[in-house]
Amino acid sequence: MSTTDIESKLKSLLKSLRDSYGAPEPPQTQDDPIDDFLWAYLVWETSTTKAENALKRIESTVVDINELRVSLPGEIIAMLGERYPLVEERAVRMRASLDDVFRREHGMTLASLKSLGKREAKQYLDSIDAIPSYVASRVTLLSLGGHAVPLDQRTLDLLISEEVIEPDTTIDDAVTALTRHIKAADATEAFLLLQAWSDDADGGSKRKTKSSTRSTTKKKSTRKKSATNTTTTKTTTRSRKKRVS
Repeated sequence: MSTTDIESKLKSLLKSLRDSYGAPEPPQTQDDPIDDFLWAYLVWETSTTKAENALKRIESTVVDINELRVSLPGEIIAMLGERYPLVEERAVRMRASLDDVFRREHGMTLASLKSLGKREAKQYLDSIDAIPSYVASRVTLLSLGGHAVPLDQRTLDLLISEEVIEPDTTIDDAVTALTRHIKAADATEAFLLLQAWSDDADGGSKRKTKSSTRSTTKKKSTRKKSATNTTTTKTTTRSRKKRVS
């Protein structure tokens, strides 16, 4: 597929998504990205609704993210639920990543990333032990304002189904292509629209595409954040009123 074809199809898709969901409201940023780091881990390869439910179970079990960090993988699996997507891999990766952050920062915080350049901050996130590229990219984009396109396999499969991306394309190659065609100023809106689309697909509903006509109301959700500090950070509660993802 040519570069022109990808750009044209992507532009058409994003316009259709915007018509369906409306313009998404950008998320609020905070001083310490550690809560968004946890949230990105929960929503990776699953829907916002499932991630919100998992967060509630975590909050009802542990006091803060540091307590989550020292939990055993089996205990994290119990919090997430045994049927949670990629639950075993997610639990092992999450625990390893949180532990690596703690070792580097001497506490459960990522506030130091705010003082780095955006490229340096992305490199730092990419280097965290066991972190999926989606998690690093999501924190880079939404918490730090860097140019990134978070993409997991769920959304990649949808892009392939719409013929925006060719079949058998890897996530890394797809991210490279999307980053080339989505400007930094448009990346947040594009990602939030793709997230809303993948949430819709997870719920079994149908989106208006070039081959179907369906009007929808604007869909939003929010995360209500709690205070953070440099040693332990409270996990956050999220309602579904302010944000698309």
